[in-house]
Amino acid sequence: MLMDIELPPRGYRFPEATPLPRTPAHADLTIRSRGVCSILHSGYAPNLLRSRYSRIKYQGPSMQSAPIRPYNLTGVAIMNTLNTAVSRVAESLDQVAQLNARYRAGEVHAYVPEALRESERSLEKLIEKHLPASHAALEAASRALFFSLPVAFNPAESVGPYLAVIDRDAAGQPYRFLDMGALLATNAFGENDPAVVRAVLESLPFVTSRYAHSEYQTVLSLRLKAELNRIAPAGIPRHFVVNTGAEAVENAIKSVLLNRVMTSQDGEGGFVVSFEGAFHGRTLGALAVTHRKKSRLGFPTFDWPHILFPAEEAGSPKETARREEHSLKQLWDLLVSGRIPRAEKSRDTYRREMDALDEFLAQPGGDLSAFVQAQRANLSSEVVRRSQRVAAVLVEPIQGEGGVRMASARFMRKLRLLTRIYDVPLVFDEVQTGWGMTGRLWAHELFDLPCPPDVVTWAKKAQNGVLFVSEELATFFQEEKKFNTTWEGDSVGIVRLLALLDKLDLDQVRRTGERARSGLEALTREYREILKNVRGAGVMLGIEVMRADWCDTLRDRAFRRGLVLLPAGERALRFYPRYDTEPSAIDEALSILRLAIEDLVGGRVDSDVTTPPEIRVGKLAIPLDTVEIVDLTPAGFEAHKLQILAVEEERYGGTGHYRPGVRRTGRPLLQFPLETLESTASNPRAIGIALRDRVSARLVGYALGSALENHDEEGVRSDPRFGENNTFYLHAMAVLPTVQNCVEIENVLLESLRTRAIAAEFEFLSTLIEDRLRETGPAWFHSAAILLQIDNYLGSGSCFAYLQAALQPAADPSPRAQTNT
Repeated sequence: MLMDIELPPRGYRFPEATPLPRTPAHADLTIRSRGVCSILHSGYAPNLLRSRYSRIKYQGPSMQSAPIRPYNLTGVAIMNTLNTAVSRVAESLDQVAQLNARYRAGEVHAYVPEALRESERSLEKLIEKHLPASHAALEAASRALFFSLPVAFNPAESVGPYLAVIDRDAAGQPYRFLDMGALLATNAFGENDPAVVRAVLESLPFVTSRYAHSEYQTVLSLRLKAELNRIAPAGIPRHFVVNTGAEAVENAIKSVLLNRVMTSQDGEGGFVVSFEGAFHGRTLGALAVTHRKKSRLGFPTFDWPHILFPAEEAGSPKETARREEHSLKQLWDLLVSGRIPRAEKSRDTYRREMDALDEFLAQPGGDLSAFVQAQRANLSSEVVRRSQRVAAVLVEPIQGEGGVRMASARFMRKLRLLTRIYDVPLVFDEVQTGWGMTGRLWAHELFDLPCPPDVVTWAKKAQNGVLFVSEELATFFQEEKKFNTTWEGDSVGIVRLLALLDKLDLDQVRRTGERARSGLEALTREYREILKNVRGAGVMLGIEVMRADWCDTLRDRAFRRGLVLLPAGERALRFYPRYDTEPSAIDEALSILRLAIEDLVGGRVDSDVTTPPEIRVGKLAIPLDTVEIVDLTPAGFEAHKLQILAVEEERYGGTGHYRPGVRRTGRPLLQFPLETLESTASNPRAIGIALRDRVSARLVGYALGSALENHDEEGVRSDPRFGENNTFYLHAMAVLPTVQNCVEIENVLLESLRTRAIAAEFEFLSTLIEDRLRETGPAWFHSAAILLQIDNYLGSGSCFAYLQAALQPAADPSPRAQTNT
């Protein structure tokens, strides 16, 4: 059946679709128009047209009648899709407006299930039960390799510093955590900031297509470069855009090395001097200037020196001055020697140069150029040549990962003068501190340096990576392909930054920081036995915890109440409010931290269980051909005892092994303390082995024991072989819980122990061990006699069994006594 519908000319839009004529199903439809028209302008839902008509034709003045197949209604389909998206965007915008209004009115708070506060159960188990959507999302991603907080955050429902998760309560309200980590210092302002939301919507073309800016500059990428001119640190006007902080540091290192190759007499790149406690990234070049064991362990990189970071000691100016003197002397030694053995390093010469620095700095307004030239004139040609082996000095104005530690302005001014005299570039790593976090646009401005640094790196709040370089070093960035990156910044990150540039209010940052600092200092006065030394600048604050193991405990207790705190260094906590954080949110964070401290002080939590809130997702199978056996002789045990303890703690140290109500004192009951393991390793006829993954150089499992008569564990005195001196007692065995093929690793341990025990003339092996190993263990272990079974060993909920197995086939390997069950 053919129906005619006359539509108005193009440009007219129906407020609603004109009702379609009643027609039989699958009729034909002809659309006629007095002007150029299309389905797109008709107001009809394309899906409706497709469902009602089998053949659609269009007739209009500018085109001949032509069949319009349903699948050719591309424009209609696109518009229908976009209309749906626009509707969702409208809902999202309305939600953003409401969220921000509620937040600014003080109506948004940290809100998590009260059951998370339960002390006797692991956080991971509680998340599984009470935040099931987060748990399911993490489980679905378990093939990935990552280490993170154990929830799935939902940006759509987040606002300010309050991070929503995908889980909701019975009334449909989202749970929220109060974040005092500022998303690892990456977000200057709050979540769902209206300025950012608006900018993203207005910049959709840049969001939908990511350009490779290294060859294809866009108006957006060029606008970023123009804006960087405006905020560049004084004296460092040139800039180069990359993607991450580590990439910025890598390129800074490359620039100073190339500078040395091109300018030194020897034509060598030299080395970069960095500081103890520094963190500059995880790429190989950045690792060479990073001095944290966990980050560097196992990676070959440049053998470059580091010197003491003279962190200010609160209330002890003499100690601070001593550290500064020590650090400057270390640097001076490197400058005058170039690390060449037996080069002269006169203490008197050092003292004269330091006195000259002090004298110049004591007279503000002095002629820097004349001073530097006069000091250089005192240097011998040999000293100048050796000093050119130092390619740069790299320093963080505040060590974030290193514990939120600051050096004094006095030290930084001397550092700048010394490097200038010896013509060594000074690089400030402001990846974390840059753009307002300290209350100054750039943190190195806090020090009132006598002259600008040569390079400043910036990332995090830049949403990409940026290097600012001096005119002298800028030359090298013009050499084709020596400095390049495909993306030269992510467009969405650029949009976010540009939206916020004019929002930065340094007075606001200082006010926010002062309120947070005041609250933290009040806590240190109230809990002197737990906290001390609030430090930092602006909103980049840290607070020291008296014991390193208490850091994880406090973070765990705070997280269970809805507060996210991140660690810094060995025993400090970061407290990083966003620049515009509402006072009520800061007060709430301080209140939750107080409650976490009260849990610790009041004995409501075992302070020796040091489990942070993060979880490691993604187990790895360790190929057996990459595993090597380490024999734990007394000397071998001493060398590896900390790694052995780490395996023991990861396997049996968590609270997840215990049912609610189990009383634990001092340590989790399944976990052996180091002293016990040391004692076993020193026993006569002790045998111990560890398995090390050659790829990661990490111990993945261990087993340890000695003659049965050396032990007094449950079941030992009733062992029918006790006193015969022919039985090896396997005292401890553990494999990392993150190892996917843990059964294979356990079997390698048992087989290796068996071989060594036989060689030591043992005939039997006894052990109190998880009962599951009777089935999963090697074949000779399957026939082990059960001398004792304990269904809920030490309240862990796990079944343990005292087993005895013959190490070699024998006529009658079974025990000579009745077994008990």
